[in-house]
Amino acid sequence: MLDLLWHLRGSVALDSVGPNAAALDRVEQLLERQRKSVSERGSDYLIFDDPLWSNPFGPNWLAMVIYDRGRFWIEQSLHERRLRYDVRSLHGMVFCLFAAFTAFFFGLADDGLSGGLKFAAGAFAWLYGMNILLALVRVPSAIRKAVTRG
Repeated sequence: MLDLLWHLRGSVALDSVGPNAAALDRVEQLLERQRKSVSERGSDYLIFDDPLWSNPFGPNWLAMVIYDRGRFWIEQSLHERRLRYDVRSLHGMVFCLFAAFTAFFFGLADDGLSGGLKFAAGAFAWLYGMNILLALVRVPSAIRKAVTRG
């Protein structure tokens, strides 16, 4: 249940998109534009694995910059075909927790325990929360555009 903090899951309808390979090709092109390398690809899925430390000075304006691992797969039912995705930002969350602990110690030295907790909560909310809020809007939109518009 807590993995909602570092996972983003969703799906896109593939009704008007060609075969599975075409949809996955479009996702792979999106990942290339986002500077994420595909580590595994099958006939109906692909996986990327790109730790944050693999390119620490890369562009930070990319929609998927905070995500370090992800899986895209195609599900078919009798009536529809959907591209599902599950991307993870665990490395980003751990980095932000480390920054929050650092802020905690500065606040602790300056204003005691309550000051430390306020500094830590503020640092974590700002660093991780703002990145995730942006990603919650930008990532599904980027995936939808890549798959449906090519």
